[in-house]
Amino acid sequence: MKKILLVEPAYKNKYPPLGLMKIAAFHKERGDEVHFVKGLNKEIQEQMWDRIYITTLFSFYWAETIKTIKYYEFSVKDPQNLFIGGPMATIMADEIEKETGFKPVKGLLNEKGKLKLPNDNKIDNIVPDYSILDEISYKYPANNAYFAYMTRGCVRKCPFCAVPTIEPFYVEYIPLKKQIKLINERYGEKKDLLLLDNNVLASSRFDHIIDEIKEAGFYKGAKLNNCHRYVDFNQGIDLRLLTKEKMRRLAELPIKPLRIAFDHIRLKDRYIEKIEWAVEFGLTRLSNYILYNYDDTPEDFYERLKINVELNERLGTQIFSFPMKY
Repeated sequence: MKKILLVEPAYKNKYPPLGLMKIAAFHKERGDEVHFVKGLNKEIQEQMWDRIYITTLFSFYWAETIKTIKYYEFSVKDPQNLFIGGPMATIMADEIEKETGFKPVKGLLNEKGKLKLPNDNKIDNIVPDYSILDEISYKYPANNAYFAYMTRGCVRKCPFCAVPTIEPFYVEYIPLKKQIKLINERYGEKKDLLLLDNNVLASSRFDHIIDEIKEAGFYKGAKLNNCHRYVDFNQGIDLRLLTKEKMRRLAELPIKPLRIAFDHIRLKDRYIEKIEWAVEFGLTRLSNYILYNYDDTPEDFYERLKINVELNERLGTQIFSFPMKY
């Protein structure tokens, strides 16, 4: 039995670290002792661990993340068994290695040997261990949901986006019902479904994906323990691939909110049309990712925000503008 430590830096985040949850399940299947900690913990730091995994998130959490890596660097028996992964570790691998001396694990854990363990390329397909979340006092706002993917990657290569680096290959279908069944058996039913797909509309099996979500218990009006269930395509949907028929199918799910990106003012007419379609099919709670500071102007940015205000007034929608700085 090996002693395994999983670490998430002490930044505030809405969703738990899915990668660490999968690594926890993998090591428990091997019979290892697994512990999860968020932030700096002196009692944990003073122990010696066979392996330490530290996750990363956004690059603007650089200082907190580097502090966490340095805090635990001498708590591992062999420095080669301290692993740093996640989005920031993938897109800023060289910078992290220069700052800490540790070479991060880049991209998805679907290549054999990345963690120097037999069958470690199976980790990304494993059922995550929800029980580790009970080990910490921090409560994630999204704490009663299934966290899953039904596709991976994206068919586009937008120059401002990190997805082609983090998930370089598009996988157009990952079965959902088996994931949910196993989670129910091990950790109990969850109320909501949070899907982390980066471009579900690009899948040729989109209709099958919608059908499977409904069969899993997430249809319009569905409830669990007398509470309404919701589906959230958290990374948003690609308005350039959104047809009226696909909007109709999305509206068969209890989506809240429907997230659509509005990355440039040149998409104005198409964006307004998609919002009108959403309202036509009864989807009025929306979240709008607005990229700015890339190749737009302050005037462009302001106009996109103003468009959402005007749509809310005209259509009775509740669009939450979510500016995302490049």
